[in-house]
Parts: sequence; C-alpha cells; structure tokens
Amino acid sequence: MKCFMFNQLKLYVNDELAPAESKGLEQHVENCPQCQKHLQEWVEGMQEEDFPTIPEAPVPDSFTDEVMDKLSDAVPPRSTRKHSSRTRRQRGWDIVKKTGLVVAGITALVVTGTVVSPTFANYVNSLFQIEKNADSGMKNAVNKGLVQKLEQKVTDQGITVELKELLADSMRIAVIYDMYDESGKKIEDHILNAKLIDQNGKDWFEDDGGDNSGSHGEFFITERFLNEIFESTEATPDQLTLHLEQTEIADKTGQWSLEVPIDMKKAKEATKTVAFKDTVFQSPQGLGIELKNIEFSPSATRVMLDTTFPKSAYLEVERTSILYDRKNPQGAIITEKERDPAFSGENMMYEITNEKGEVVAAWDMKSLDDELDNKENVLFTPRTEEEAEERPEGDVLNWWHTFGPIQGEQKLKLELKKIYEKKLASPKFDLVPTELDKKAATVKDETGSTFTFSSFAWEPGNGEDLGEVVMTIEGTLGKGIVENRDWSVKDENGKTYAASVSTESTRDKDGRVQIKGEITIPRLKQVPKKLTVSYATYMVEHDVKWEVPIEIK
Repeated sequence: MKCFMFNQLKLYVNDELAPAESKGLEQHVENCPQCQKHLQEWVEGMQEEDFPTIPEAPVPDSFTDEVMDKLSDAVPPRSTRKHSSRTRRQRGWDIVKKTGLVVAGITALVVTGTVVSPTFANYVNSLFQIEKNADSGMKNAVNKGLVQKLEQKVTDQGITVELKELLADSMRIAVIYDMYDESGKKIEDHILNAKLIDQNGKDWFEDDGGDNSGSHGEFFITERFLNEIFESTEATPDQLTLHLEQTEIADKTGQWSLEVPIDMKKAKEATKTVAFKDTVFQSPQGLGIELKNIEFSPSATRVMLDTTFPKSAYLEVERTSILYDRKNPQGAIITEKERDPAFSGENMMYEITNEKGEVVAAWDMKSLDDELDNKENVLFTPRTEEEAEERPEGDVLNWWHTFGPIQGEQKLKLELKKIYEKKLASPKFDLVPTELDKKAATVKDETGSTFTFSSFAWEPGNGEDLGEVVMTIEGTLGKGIVENRDWSVKDENGKTYAASVSTESTRDKDGRVQIKGEITIPRLKQVPKKLTVSYATYMVEHDVKWEVPIEIK
C-alpha cells in the first residue's frame, strides 16, 4: 500500500507543483518510511530501464557526497528546465538530495553524463555514515542495508535514553543512541547494561558481562562484537532481542529499559565463509598454526586459526606489580611467579594481499610501537582467544583476528612473515640514582642489548601518596629483539618495586630496535641510594614464510 502523498512525486518530477507544494512534499518524504521505500523502488526502476547493461563499479566512501554536490550544481534553474527523461532523472536526484536521504553506496550519473553504475543499494539517512566514531565497516554495513532506524526512548527522573539506529551484522551489533537530561545536556559518564536474548531465552551476554559504554561523536555508539560469543556465522541465531537497561544514571535511581528485536537472517546471508582443511604451518621453534576459516561480512573480516605448542614452550616468569583492592586502596607491591606461553596467536605478523599485490589487511603483535608494527585495517576486539585445550601434541588455542571489511569476489593471499617468541632474561643493572645527572650510566646485558640511564628526577609524595623516581632510558636492543618486558627494581635494602617503562621505538639501518623514553619507579618513601634494575622477559622476532591462497566466491 502506497502513501497517498507518493502520487504527487510524478508531478514533482515533471515540475508541475507550486514551490510551496514541492517543499511540503520534500518535508513529507523525509519523514515517511513508505514514501522512502517507494522512492527507492521508483528510482531504481528508472535507472534499470535506462541503463540495463552497465556493470557496477566499486566506489570510495566519499563518492556519495562528491556526486551529490556535483549533481546539485549541475541541475539547471527551474525556469530553464525542459520536460524530458533527463530532467525527470535530475528531479529524482533533487528530491533525494533535498530530503536529506543519503544514497548509501550511491552509483549514479556524474555531471558529464558518464554512467558509473546503475544500482542503488538503499536510501538511508544513516548516522553511521556521519558519526566520527563510526568505522569503515559500520559505513559499509549501511551500504548493504544492515542498518535500521529506531524510534525508541524512555524517560525517568528527568533523564532520557533515546535509541537512534541499530546495526546488525554477523560480526557485531552496534547501536547509536543519545542520553540527556531535562535541559538537553548530554550525560557523558554512564553505562548501559545489555542482554542479548535468543528465542530460547538464553542471554548470550551473561557469561562475558553486559556493560556497554559508548564512544561519543554527536551521539553515542555502543557495540559488541559477536565473534566474542558465537563461534561462526552459522552458529548465530536467526532471531535475537537486545535489552538495554539501567537502574542508576548520573546518581539518580530509576528504570530505563528498552528492547530491540533483531532479525539476523539478512546479515548471515550477506556473510561469505572460506573454509580450509589441513592447512597447517609448523615453525622451527615448535609453534604450529592451522588456518581454519575466514569470514567476510559487510562490517568486518574475521580470520580464525588454531595454535599448537608443546608443554616445553611455557616459561615461569617472576613479576612484580602493584595490587589495588579493598584492603589496599593505595596499592600494595606483590611479586609472584606466573606460567606464560612462549608463543601466542596474537604474536605473529601476516599480510593479506589482493591480485594487484596491495595489502588489504595485516596483523602484527599488539604491543609493538607504531614505528615497528605492520598492522593494516585491524579492528581490535576485546578478546581474541579461547581457553587452551590439552592434546597429546600440545596445547591448542583458538584465535580470531578481526579486520575491516574485504568485499567482492576476488582472489587473495595470506602470507605469514613473522612469529614472536618470549624468552626469559636475568640482567641486573646497578645504578646510583643521584649520580645520573652528572654522568649517564651505560650497561650491556647477555642478550646483546645496551642501555643508558640518565636524567634522574625525584618527585616527593604528598600526604598518603608516596614519591616516585623518574629516569631517562635509551637503548639499542640485541639482534632480533623487539621488546623488553616485566621491569622491576630493588633498592639498597633489597626491597622490590614495580617499574613501568614507557618508550618509543625505531629501527636503525641494521634493523636493530632503538628505544628512548622513561622508567618510572613509584611508591617510594624516600630517595633511594642505590637501585638494581632488571627485566624478566624479552620478545624475539623470527622470520618465517608461509603462503595460503584465498578465493572469495
């Protein structure tokens, strides 16, 4: 059934409405879902009739705005228009432009008359297209029709929670919402508790917590990656319900509860999966990597793999850290031994390239400085591994790495280039802090790394807050070493303190890593007379080579 106002569109396109009537129709279409739907079908049909054989061409994210601006400039004044099929198309674009309807993934006529593509994905005035904290995957999900407008809000105690839009993709669910008080002022500091309920009443957020805090552009965006929860697209239920609720906001007690039904079938159909069988790499260091599958959804790409390593690949690491709890609100220094794996599914470097050799995605060790890593198109998810499964050949862990969307039928290649191995260290650098301002201390350890400590500064405490020492640290790491971790110090009385090292890293012409920054030693009552500085572990990179072809059909 069509809205009765839709019949006026033909008059509008033929320029047969008075200016006031044209403006009224534009305002109506902006707020009428029925007219928007039929406008989409109408313009799509017009395009297919005029250009039935033109192939679709990929366009950049900025194409919509650029073409719309050019089309607006190209439309002739009302008095000079002729009633032709060309003019009717321009008027069709005109109402789309004027009503503020964003043509998602627009493929349109440019001002020269050249056809870029005749296909329209949908018309969505989507906030995901303009919010500054929306990533490329969110915008691509709009283009694929996986975003719906929401008109839900609840008010209690003068505070309103208003849901604007929902993105439902097989990889993630995201909601744009607003939260404001009676004066319209946004409430920045808040938490929304969330539940994701399937048709059997199971809450899929129950096991990994339900707190959702939003990033803020003009509105708030809260998202949850579903690959934290469902092991595959096929395992995702067809129907879900998102419950957002809170009982305390801005120190006010109330009841804010909203419920959004989610149909996941379209998102699942839009996801392509490439599965691998017996695709395994065994490194000389004992790490086994098996590529399981890669999922390509409109909003993200997920690489799923297993790692296997023997019991001998574990290290017993002694760490000193500061514990904060109810008994120790000011913090307590603790030293304990922990069992760490030498390898990790996160500690590897690989690239995914297309047929032109262009890198469309690349994973690298998370903790590497920007100057050292080779990350590309990465979407960091809160969790990337499952608990280890013990097998005769060793412990097996499941991992996933998430990237921005990789779309279209194409041939790709995954090339593993590096794996990183954690090793134990036991250096001891004896320093006299008060002499460092006069003369820097340069030391070398058994790994071949050289460090220079200088510029000692003492910051005394205030009240219950204890003092801290800050020193400058520079160094050249040993061959193949990219990081030093788990720093600690002892004073002249043998008391151990946690130390934090903040550095920036670069590579020299020989490929060795250079670091420069500060080492901070907190919770000191007085200036130490002597310090023994050490670190417990370091990371070594190993060059490897493994290639896997990938074809998206």
